[in-house]
Amino acid sequence: MEDTIYNNFNATRCNVCFTRATEHRLTLVGIKLRYCKGCRLIGYCGEQHQKEDWKHHKDFCRVVTKVLTIRKIDHILDVRTECPRIVGGTRRDLECAISLAECLIISMLQRNLKTHEYMMLRFPNICRVCLDYDTTKLKACESCHQVLYCSEEHRLQDVDRHGRWCQLYRVNLLLDADFPARLDTIGYPKLSPAQLVEFPRNSFELVNRAYNMNIPMVPKAVKDFNDLKFVSNYSHVSTILYALNVTNMHLELQQSLVIYVVGVEEEISFFDYNSCSVIFSYVPQIRQVVIHFIGPEVGSIKDEIELNYEGKRSIKMHYHKALFHCLEPTEPMDRPQIIVSYNCGFHEHIETQRDTWSTTLGRLIRYVNIPIVFTSYTRDEACQDCAIIYSTSKRAAKQRDLVFVKRAANNPFKDYKPLRNITITDEGDELYYSNGYVSIVISRIP
Repeated sequence: MEDTIYNNFNATRCNVCFTRATEHRLTLVGIKLRYCKGCRLIGYCGEQHQKEDWKHHKDFCRVVTKVLTIRKIDHILDVRTECPRIVGGTRRDLECAISLAECLIISMLQRNLKTHEYMMLRFPNICRVCLDYDTTKLKACESCHQVLYCSEEHRLQDVDRHGRWCQLYRVNLLLDADFPARLDTIGYPKLSPAQLVEFPRNSFELVNRAYNMNIPMVPKAVKDFNDLKFVSNYSHVSTILYALNVTNMHLELQQSLVIYVVGVEEEISFFDYNSCSVIFSYVPQIRQVVIHFIGPEVGSIKDEIELNYEGKRSIKMHYHKALFHCLEPTEPMDRPQIIVSYNCGFHEHIETQRDTWSTTLGRLIRYVNIPIVFTSYTRDEACQDCAIIYSTSKRAAKQRDLVFVKRAANNPFKDYKPLRNITITDEGDELYYSNGYVSIVISRIP
């Protein structure tokens, strides 16, 4: 139900307008908003849309208003009693205030926050420099309309840092959450030998070459935003092709390719008929691909799905709802030629009772001469993930050397939809991408 309320919530626009104006979203930026007098966290183009939205907003708004009244504060960011004023503070102060506000509101609502409520708290309308929340002072950047300043002085003070991210903020603001239009089911694109001499430099070049398109990397028209989402759907498959190319494994393959996708959550949806077809386009000697999706989050899918391409090529998908280190000793599977984990998060629960990756990585490293590919959202996470797999190899596989072909490298085949980073103190990646960074390791016998 919630997904139908807002189409990618953003606090700097009227989300009712944005959800409805499918073909006219580019004209909505810069419209002056009137903010809710209760919570001060959400804005509307006018009274009519505010009234229409009240049924979705009222529970959250009433709780926030109650907190403001009880604490005798002007804004939810002033919730910390030991430091009541957030204005002029640090990003760490902001993180602490938001975390405390989340805990209070969840406790009073007696439910988890909905996505848009979470976004309201995580990305409030405040001055980027001094954290001032006075909406009468705030003015948005004229290019991205998403980052705000309380004065021209503060805008100029931040111009160099914001310049790195401004264009991506604009894309993030204007991207909707609708699924992109898909090509009709057309089999697999056939490329000439000349087109296969040099592997594409990024996902845009890969898709444009395969389908004879000209999709721009920087979207301008509404159609371009849909095309960007379409290209991004190829990120998971093209990252595999990129790893095969970088390691020269594509030259060793014959008629079959076996892939293990480990730690699966939502990746399955990106392996559809069209996206998988480009495997045959860029590695034309392959006739059959076998993909094993492995992870405790794998849904209730039947044991096998087969995609057939003109009766000559096929993709067989197997689904295993289990941790890899529990599955691998008990269920026979074809030996992999590449192992992939998307947005792996090896580091998240290390040395806690929730850590399952350490044991899985210990088993994966036993596959000698097989590329292990893992992606991460941010560079900081990628470096931590590399450290985890390296330390695991030293403990679990003493007769192996772990060779990094790519270490926390920018992934040219990432999902190009920019996402706002909820880790406020991470200034290295203010916005990030799914599959943003890629690492490739190969276990060797010394």
